[in-house]
Amino acid sequence: MATDAQDFTGDAAAHHQSEDLSETECWALLAGGGIGRVAYQENGRVLVFPVHYVVQDQSVYFRTSRGGALGSGSESWNASFQIDDHDPARMDGWSVLLSGRASAVVDPDLLTELWGRRMDEPWGGGQRDVFISIAPGILTGRRVGLR
Repeated sequence: MATDAQDFTGDAAAHHQSEDLSETECWALLAGGGIGRVAYQENGRVLVFPVHYVVQDQSVYFRTSRGGALGSGSESWNASFQIDDHDPARMDGWSVLLSGRASAVVDPDLLTELWGRRMDEPWGGGQRDVFISIAPGILTGRRVGLR
């Protein structure tokens, strides 16, 4: 059993490097769609939920229920959206974090476009008929791995 901090370091750790991703690289990774996590603060707690999402015009969109915590308000709020991927065998991965203002989509033309997009159905129960947008304020990304 390891008892010394030096026992936790190895050759692999010495070769790990991280690099910041450019905004272009971040958008390219986000554009893949799929599942991400939306985080926001409510009553002093940070809540995080997985959501299926799409990207359009440099904003992230996902569907939620009208009666849920995210779909019931008419005001905008601060939120963050995160996606990542990793390969344990190669000991590398990446992460993208978008932080900005979230709000329900009310523009009829945009709603028509979003409903016309191919998107996986949300896994949460109930009717998910409210689109939420997260407009970017800050977009960052990082890649880590052996070099």
